[in-house]
Amino acid sequence: MLTPPGAGPLRFRRRQTTQERLFGTLPEGDLAMLSQEDRTRSCATELVCRDCGQRLPLDDTTSKCLGCGNGLDIDYDYELAKTRLSEVPPAEREINIWRFEELMPIVDARAQARVGRYSGRTPLIHADRLGAELGLKKLYLKDDSTSRPSLSYKDRVVSMAVARLLELGKDEIGCVSTGNVGTAVASLAAKAGVTAYVFYPSNLERGKARACRALGAAVIQLDGNYDEANRACRELALTIGMQFANITLRPFYAEGAKTLAYEVVEQLEWAAPDHIVIPAAGGTLSSRVHKGLNELETVGLAETSNVKISVAQPDGCGPISTAILDGSGEIEPQTPHTAAHSLAIGAPGDGPLVVDAVMSRGGTAATATDSEIFDAIDLLGATEGILTEPAGGTTIACTMKLANEGKLGPDDTVVSVISGNGYKTLDEHPDKPWAEMISADVDSMSETLEEIRQHGVGATAG
Repeated sequence: MLTPPGAGPLRFRRRQTTQERLFGTLPEGDLAMLSQEDRTRSCATELVCRDCGQRLPLDDTTSKCLGCGNGLDIDYDYELAKTRLSEVPPAEREINIWRFEELMPIVDARAQARVGRYSGRTPLIHADRLGAELGLKKLYLKDDSTSRPSLSYKDRVVSMAVARLLELGKDEIGCVSTGNVGTAVASLAAKAGVTAYVFYPSNLERGKARACRALGAAVIQLDGNYDEANRACRELALTIGMQFANITLRPFYAEGAKTLAYEVVEQLEWAAPDHIVIPAAGGTLSSRVHKGLNELETVGLAETSNVKISVAQPDGCGPISTAILDGSGEIEPQTPHTAAHSLAIGAPGDGPLVVDAVMSRGGTAATATDSEIFDAIDLLGATEGILTEPAGGTTIACTMKLANEGKLGPDDTVVSVISGNGYKTLDEHPDKPWAEMISADVDSMSETLEEIRQHGVGATAG
């Protein structure tokens, strides 16, 4: 039986955490009772179902609409946000996911202060060499493979979930993960003094599971694919009352993805790009980038209505891309068969939101084979010196396809999202041999160099 360090057999019971010992427990209850000094500048108002219109107080712990069963979103007082945004100049704002806290859902400043201080604000890189290969003069990479602390975009969303957990006064958090959610939960929970339980499907990326254990989280590998694991974790959460980052805390978790949209537009000096190409699994990132772009226009920070969003998926698991490309708009679940494990979600929870976001903005979609994905990883590394995981390779492969199809113009400003780091998935990459045990003398070394030059550096066979 797996156990977290320092604990007995794995039982879902409450125990005192570092958070409680150092800071005390954040109280459960009505957020309206917070003192002014304990409140953030958040302008969040309530939970809302976009389908049937049902509304719930912000401190309600419901994650799905009680009326229609669909996911809940968070509403804001945008007029108040506009005022508050004007009161604090950029130079006085934090350079992290809380930079525009007015548009974030966390109300308790004590919870916000304990998580995500170094998450977000990743570089936007002008990829001139890769752009030359793809025929795109103004290609940029939003490189979330450098995000702290776990080197993926998931640091944004998990930071929001852990902050919400602290806001609720809880001390245990679970997640179901294809890979990067797990490492983000393990990292951010450790910093917050929260016990983490990471549930992986049968086809886990073992390097990421090992990282979770090294960070002090319990890892539970389930016998089933991601969609089966997700259903089981949902039942577990309802049965034992554990909070799950991407299930019970999902309305708050999802809001963290908006920060990528805010950063891209600000880093382009408030001139929104023409296109954003985003890898899609469950659909949280692309759907909330859409929301974030809309919010920037609503509060008067930038004109974003003309930004097109396009999604990238592996052809072995592309339910969202299929729904967009066949024109039906209907998500049909698929059984994943792809090396891009972090994108292997056959029944994406936010799939319909992504379809709406893409179609309403005039965007499109593309898919890539595993071979194309790994070729794109190599191309990105060789041109920009960035090693990405298969999700990022999917983005680059699909960006290339969209450019070849004329859907991305040569003079358009295009932002491709690199969502994860290839150093975490080296075990998944095809082996590339190198010259081994060459005699340490000039003649042998010169002969080897000449052979490499003749065949090309990338083709080194040793």
